[in-house]
Amino acid sequence: MLLKIACLVALLCAPLIAAAAGAVPSGPCRLIDPTTCSTTSDLARASGFTEALGHFASGTKASYFRSNRSLSEQLLSGLGGAAESVQALPDKNYLFAGCLSRDCGGIASAVIVNEYGQILAIGFSSFHCDSICDDQRYLDFYFRKDTQDDALVAALKSWGTSDKLHKSLIHPEADDNIEKRIDVHIIP
Repeated sequence: MLLKIACLVALLCAPLIAAAAGAVPSGPCRLIDPTTCSTTSDLARASGFTEALGHFASGTKASYFRSNRSLSEQLLSGLGGAAESVQALPDKNYLFAGCLSRDCGGIASAVIVNEYGQILAIGFSSFHCDSICDDQRYLDFYFRKDTQDDALVAALKSWGTSDKLHKSLIHPEADDNIEKRIDVHIIP
């Protein structure tokens, strides 16, 4: 009987201890506190995220996954796959990344937010799809003029050139000389 009570107490206390240690976010994911979001899927579903993304992208359109679509629509598509863990960056910034829901194949999106949930940058790994898609993979990163930072560019480059994305390619040669196909765009 005493053993059963001890086990029950341990089961009840374990989540509280983990939450207090910062290992498990407590409560729902809130954009204003990205530390409450343990996965990319959580962030993408957080209240206010879609609106914040629309504000950041300011109606800018491109042809990354589909022809002439808003950056917001394409970023959300690229975050629609399996839930991936958040990556903590220096200066209390966080990188959330994901792939398309149907298949990655090198097609992915990333978003960097600060400790208050403000979007600092977004990134795309794509084949520049207009009427047809290119054979080479490209990396495109977007910043507002006041948020561009060398450390954030480096974090997006690291994400975009990671083994994880490279290994998801059907044709690995699509990455040959990818460092020459990295563009940084500034949204006014």
